[in-house]
Amino acid sequence: MGKYFSIKSFCKLIYFSIATIIVLFIAVQLYNGINSVSLDFSSVGAQDFNLNNNDIDRMFSYDSDCAVNKSTSMVVMEASTKRVLKELNRDVRLEMASTTKVMTAIVAMENLPLDWEIAIADEAIGVEGSSIYLKKGEIWTVRDLLYGLMLRSGNDAAVALAVAAGGSVEHFVSLMNGKAEELGLENTHFQNPHGLHGDAHYTSAYDLAVISSYAMNNSQFKEIVGTKSYSVAANDTHEARYFANKNKMLALYDGGNGIKTGYTKDSGRCLVSSAQRDGMQLICVVLNCYDTYGVCSKNLDDSFRDFKPVSVGKSGDVLENFDIDGQKYQIALQNDLVLPLKEGEHLGISCHFVISDRLSAPLKSNSVVGKVEFYDGNRLLFDANIVNIEEINDIGVIRKISDYVGELHISYTNGEIKQIFSFDRSGVETRRG
Repeated sequence: MGKYFSIKSFCKLIYFSIATIIVLFIAVQLYNGINSVSLDFSSVGAQDFNLNNNDIDRMFSYDSDCAVNKSTSMVVMEASTKRVLKELNRDVRLEMASTTKVMTAIVAMENLPLDWEIAIADEAIGVEGSSIYLKKGEIWTVRDLLYGLMLRSGNDAAVALAVAAGGSVEHFVSLMNGKAEELGLENTHFQNPHGLHGDAHYTSAYDLAVISSYAMNNSQFKEIVGTKSYSVAANDTHEARYFANKNKMLALYDGGNGIKTGYTKDSGRCLVSSAQRDGMQLICVVLNCYDTYGVCSKNLDDSFRDFKPVSVGKSGDVLENFDIDGQKYQIALQNDLVLPLKEGEHLGISCHFVISDRLSAPLKSNSVVGKVEFYDGNRLLFDANIVNIEEINDIGVIRKISDYVGELHISYTNGEIKQIFSFDRSGVETRRG
């Protein structure tokens, strides 16, 4: 009986082991099957999985310039002239997530003193998304809130600044849209100051680059977005705080000096990055692109390699000689004029004079009489202040210069500039080594 029992038990053990192996095998196959099915759904974000670069490439088909599809856009712009150096779907309207805060910051800075202290409004408490955890009754300076806005992307900081600068979030948003209109943006509309989803909250890569270029001309804005970390001193209403900048370009990229990251499920990953080398300040915007840092770095590298800042005019250079009603006038540049140019490039830009309506006679020589505006088609690229050479006693006469339009033609070869600045077919060819 004992011998029979032991053989029977041994057989049961074998059957149990085989059954266990079969169950484990089936479980493993089911698990792998579920994972492979999940990866086939293109609507699922890559951030939900621990994927390597090959997986990302396979799922989203990115090339070296990001993704060639209408849901992704990119622009590299030179900040002072707003000249576009590289582009992809530049005018496509897309959500921009927290890169919205570039406009929030500059509008707040233009309407509030940086050292002004404000009480945190009820609307700013517990705002959805990224936060610097403001509490009711706290007193913050505008400056400290701006650092919390741009370094830590605080949605609550955005609302606090909006209420302080606009009286209400709604009125502040109208100020944002007013600034967009002032900048001539055709593909931008704001619904909020923080960048959370809104059906009518959008911009384009080109428009966001223009906003960022404008903002970077503000030295205080430029200082804030270029700061890697910032400490907020404690006061009677809140503890000391420490903000580390989320923008990795400041550490990763040579010359990186800004600006703002952004992400929501609706917008995808967004980044406005900036860098300065050899006196040239570039802005790179990517919207809805997985590898924002890699794409921005590559396109900035390409632009710094291919374009050089070239002097096309010096302070005091005479742009044109005018003969108006028998009087001769010379109009000159007030400041140096520098353009990003490629070797062997020929560039034609339309331009016209805008004479100020605030002039009064007599007007001494070297007074700013207005500006000359440069256009790419209907887009205003940049402008430059102009001054008079001779004393002017008849303001009505000088205003007639506003009727003059023409073109600036530039050729850049072997480090030499050949340019013709022409109004009404009268122009002078100049060379600059």
